Amino acid sequence: RPLDRSVVGDRIAAEGEEELSHVPLSKVEAMARDGGADFCMTGDTVTKLAIQAAGRATNSATVTTAADDRAALNHPAARAALSKIAPLISVFARHAPRHKEAVVAAFNSAGRRTLMCGDGTNDVGALKAAHVGVSIVSVPGLEAKQRSADDAISAVKAEEKRERKKAGKKKKDSKGADAMKAKRNARAERIERSLRALREAEDELDFVGLGNASVASPFTSRKTSVRCCKDILLTGRCTLVTMIQIYKILGVQCLVNALVLTTLHRKGVKQGDRQVPA
Repeated sequence: RPLDRSVVGDRIAAEGEEELSHVPLSKVEAMARDGGADFCMTGDTVTKLAIQAAGRATNSATVTTAADDRAALNHPAARAALSKIAPLISVFARHAPRHKEAVVAAFNSAGRRTLMCGDGTNDVGALKAAHVGVSIVSVPGLEAKQRSADDAISAVKAEEKRERKKAGKKKKDSKGADAMKAKRNARAERIERSLRALREAEDELDFVGLGNASVASPFTSRKTSVRCCKDILLTGRCTLVTMIQIYKILGVQCLVNALVLTTLHRKGVKQGDRQVPA
């Protein structure tokens, strides 16, 4: 069952005087593992958890300024506590830049491989902290244009599916065939307009300037969708497989050459015996 509040963080913050081991973390882990609940954590809860963990380590739980807030998030005790909680959370919502960076660092401390995708200055810290940083273009007008075109194409496909089901149940006549043909032509025109709008939006993206996020991330995509993250994962896996195969081939080639040279040496054949001097 999805929860609309940060249950884990609130419980830990409320029990700040106790050790982290007394928090029912095992129950939360069981619920997350079995799919019994999905947990959401806000940035304020991350701050509370960091303050409590840092306070237990330094015997001080008072935070008065934003600098103290950031210091609490970067405290080793706070990172250790976040590293136990972060893998159990499904959604991180309403996070400030320092919270995003702390969450990514917590996943890194937990031994996870992190990929951060962002489009603005507020994502720079998390992009640098992640193992893989991906920056995308943020253009609300073009995003709305692409979204409306995609919705139109999806609606046309759904309408075609419904028409095919109805056509299979009804008997065909001349009037019905003409009506079906007119509907197909209308749907084709709608799809063509939507595809034209998508092409225009993609062409406009080529002239959009890259933001500050592109400076902090090794990968930059001129797209408004996080679909580029999938492309990076697929390309990385293909590259890894290719390199492993290359090293295997080189290893086999070395073994074959060693076997050939050993056999020739045992037979008394030396390289260059039959070569005629120039």
